[in-house]
Amino acid sequence: MTAGQVESYLKENQRSAASLLAAFRTTGDQALLEEAMQKFPNDPQVAFEAACKKDGSHEDQRQWFDALKQSAPQNALAYYLSALNYFKSCQPDQAVQDLISASSKPQFQDYTLERVQDDEEAYRSAGYSVAEAKTVSAFALLLPQLAQMKELSRNLTALADYYRQAGDQTSAQAALQMAANLGQRYSNVSPGEAEISQLVGIAIERIALNAMDANSPYGSDGQTVKGRLDQLDQQKAELRQLADQTEALLPKMTEQDWISYKDRWRNFGEEAAGRWLINKYGEK
Repeated sequence: MTAGQVESYLKENQRSAASLLAAFRTTGDQALLEEAMQKFPNDPQVAFEAACKKDGSHEDQRQWFDALKQSAPQNALAYYLSALNYFKSCQPDQAVQDLISASSKPQFQDYTLERVQDDEEAYRSAGYSVAEAKTVSAFALLLPQLAQMKELSRNLTALADYYRQAGDQTSAQAALQMAANLGQRYSNVSPGEAEISQLVGIAIERIALNAMDANSPYGSDGQTVKGRLDQLDQQKAELRQLADQTEALLPKMTEQDWISYKDRWRNFGEEAAGRWLINKYGEK
């Protein structure tokens, strides 16, 4: 959208942090993000967007990762992102400390649901229909954190290899388990998460598992590493099949069904929404 299209939305919301971020995402106007950063430096979503800027310097990113940890101290994602930043700056000890902190945090929030909702409201304020606003806000949202989490998993497997070469098998296994736990944070999908997040979670866990002994025990139910890999492969295949079936049915949907589909996506997850669509439009 253009700056003019979001101006009324910004006025209605008194240029709040959330509205400035939604306006930035839907227009691509960097000045709106800069305004949010200046006015609301202690807002966790502002810190998240600022930290994930593609053109941000390492020093700027470090500042915003620290701000995210301070504003959302119980959110494990803040510590995972900070750990990756430390790995990139060749500070593995600090990265490990952040990873240890992340493992004890009860929350894992990447603000996807909130970001989609705010963007939808911006589109609706600009005159988009309800169905259009729900659809565009979901499909157009960028998820830079997914690539960063995958990169972090590769750093962890490299760290595990370093420990292994140094003869420290305990630390090597701990690093791989951290990577596997990171993958499970996403593969265990929560309401509002896109299917791509679940697939990235599966990929991250596989990266860790492939660096382990296939015959070693994994988890607390007697499963082996190979058994878990097979389970993940099956889960991935089922998700891909579901996605193909869902995509084929999208042209058949009415505007009201688009609204219901996106509402179900947000309330129950994309997988559940896809199964609802297949049950309604699939072959009888």
